[in-house]
Amino acid sequence: MKRQIYQFLCIPFFVALIISCNDENETKYQAFDPSKPIEITGFYPDSGGIATPFIIEGSNFGSDTTGLKVFFEDSLGVKHRAGLVGSNGAKIYAMVPKLTFLRKMNIIVERTPETGNTVSGVSDEIFLYKTQTTVSTVVGKPEPDNQSMRTMGGDFAAATLSAPFAIVLDDEDNIFITERSFNHQGIYGSQGARNDNGDGVSSNISIADTKSQTMTVVRYGANYVNAPTFLGQDGNESVYMPEDDGLYYYQLPKSLSYAPRRRSLITSPETKDIIEGNWKYSFVANKEDNMIYTVMWKGQLVRFNPVTRNVELLLDNVLPNIPNARGQSGGNTYCIFSPLEPNMLYFCMEDYNMIGRVDVSKLADKDRATYKGENYAGKAFIDGPVNGRGWEDGLLLNARFMGPKQICFTADGKLYIADTGNHCIRVVDTTVPIDKATVSTAIGLPQSPGFRDGGPEMAKFYYPAGVAVNSDGSIVYVADHRNKVIRKLSIE
Repeated sequence: MKRQIYQFLCIPFFVALIISCNDENETKYQAFDPSKPIEITGFYPDSGGIATPFIIEGSNFGSDTTGLKVFFEDSLGVKHRAGLVGSNGAKIYAMVPKLTFLRKMNIIVERTPETGNTVSGVSDEIFLYKTQTTVSTVVGKPEPDNQSMRTMGGDFAAATLSAPFAIVLDDEDNIFITERSFNHQGIYGSQGARNDNGDGVSSNISIADTKSQTMTVVRYGANYVNAPTFLGQDGNESVYMPEDDGLYYYQLPKSLSYAPRRRSLITSPETKDIIEGNWKYSFVANKEDNMIYTVMWKGQLVRFNPVTRNVELLLDNVLPNIPNARGQSGGNTYCIFSPLEPNMLYFCMEDYNMIGRVDVSKLADKDRATYKGENYAGKAFIDGPVNGRGWEDGLLLNARFMGPKQICFTADGKLYIADTGNHCIRVVDTTVPIDKATVSTAIGLPQSPGFRDGGPEMAKFYYPAGVAVNSDGSIVYVADHRNKVIRKLSIE
């Protein structure tokens, strides 16, 4: 709110500045001359986010704004039109538009007369775009050093969590929370889940109602549960939560007020060995076929019919043919489907510090035994799971991760990653071509654990393990594990 008030008050100030800042010998307004070029000599500020007030200095802009346009051009050559407020011919007042995660922008001023060709000018300097993301705490009390914190229901101001791990939201924006401990790559341990008596338990399952602002614990002491998914199939709306090992999972049907039911997958002689002696860390529903998909610890890509519970093997192993960061041949893998390419499955390989993807609608002509999908992000693809881990933003195959866990998509195709070991949330704009797309740190101070709400330059997380998006794909929620809270990202 303060930001909006500031920008509103800035408008008359900057307009007055444009009008009054000419030298006495200059005319108050200047006409556009189509026979001369448009020149940009400078602009300020040199960085900012959406709706930042912005002044461009130069010549031959023209004071009549008819046909005058200002663009911010990204590194892919895509032009984003700015909000034009006014011009006196030598100065333009505009507002920064909503841009992409490509941060370096050229400034372009164009004017198209009623007759004649478009005349344009380009700045010599680069504008640095800053995405405005802030984080606030929704549920829980941030007590990272309290190892005896209990999980207790109640209104959001009083409810507490002991070990939030992974989350998902349904079509009414209820947040389903799984709690458990984890230990990854030998780098760190973590807080274990506790029940309402303070006893250590394997897992808890809770539901946070964002409308009534209350949290309900629906199961204490569940068998180790992992990253859930919501299936919105008519007549079968349910949340599905995988158990670590074997055939079992929890189904929480909406028709039964989300009461947990422990169920078993059904295998055939051909698929029996896939599940037994294996682990499943993430479920994801596909809206195209209403099937539930997962990548097993040993790397098999499988799916099952939520009605019949029958299991189908799609690919034998999508993981790299090398040991993971712990020297093992397998890994915890978290999956999500793209909202823009509904059959494109992205899978985050925590133990390999990599992200891959595969189009599940195009597997008919692929060799099930050898095809692994497509490498997408992570320097570990080049340097290996150990040497390639760490923190580094940049092009997809230059980026480094440290034990990334749950992933989710916003409606505009941006992939958010809980980069657990780096204590921050990373993001990729998947609409950008793979050779030009970048990994950016959306919020959190990399490799600096702690707790603090606020913007990108101050917010802190402590082993964020889960991320999920609301029903319209606009708000990202975070399970901040060690801080014992659920937090919300407000993204421009």
